[in-house]
Amino acid sequence: MNGFMNRAQHTAKYSFGKMCVLGEEPKLQIMGCWLLRGQVIPDGLAKEHPQFEYYKTRKLDPRKNKKDDKLLRSYMGGLVGDTISGLKCQTIVW
Repeated sequence: MNGFMNRAQHTAKYSFGKMCVLGEEPKLQIMGCWLLRGQVIPDGLAKEHPQFEYYKTRKLDPRKNKKDDKLLRSYMGGLVGDTISGLKCQTIVW
């Protein structure tokens, strides 16, 4: 996860993300929430990042959808030990 964030550093001008390790061993999941400038994922992240293809993406609309707003707030304000997406947060990387 740290490597993913380091390789995404060149997109910092266009994006901001928070990735978390969620769940309990042995079933851990890596999930995250990213804020992007504009309506599309920057090519530097989508095409040039070697691990990006392994992640599922979807566009959130926190202004109109209360579930999306709650999800965004839980990721951006969450701490280790909090419940995010129904799973206990083990690690956070900005």
